[in-house]
Amino acid sequence: MPHSNKLHDSLDTFARQHKELALKFQEFARFVKDCTQTPAVANHSITVSLQHLDSGFFTTTFATRTVTFVFKSFLDESETLQGNVKTYLQQAFPETKQIQFGEFVFDEMGHTDIKLQDEDAPVNFANDLVTLDIVLHFIRESLFK
Repeated sequence: MPHSNKLHDSLDTFARQHKELALKFQEFARFVKDCTQTPAVANHSITVSLQHLDSGFFTTTFATRTVTFVFKSFLDESETLQGNVKTYLQQAFPETKQIQFGEFVFDEMGHTDIKLQDEDAPVNFANDLVTLDIVLHFIRESLFK
């Protein structure tokens, strides 16, 4: 029974951590949507849909390309729960499918493993304008696919 209690406690901890990571991802998505609609920063050629944010993903559309940002959590080698965002390009023809082309990992503080162009260190997506840069980076990358 002690092993069962320990396992139960660790799963409770992971559930709380997953919730924190999911909330961080939701903040990230909402900030991106706000940026694309704010006159001072707006890029009116990009639209953002948060329709499925509670299901762990949001979409952007640019130049008829839909890029989906999908959140999951996973245990790393040190058994710390991390967030993972994979990016998918939607292809409609000849058949509808999602093509994965990028991803990044983040912790509950928003620290990522991404180094953007002209950045010396990995970026933190809790930093307002860098948050938008992350999404713009992946939208740009989708143009190569």
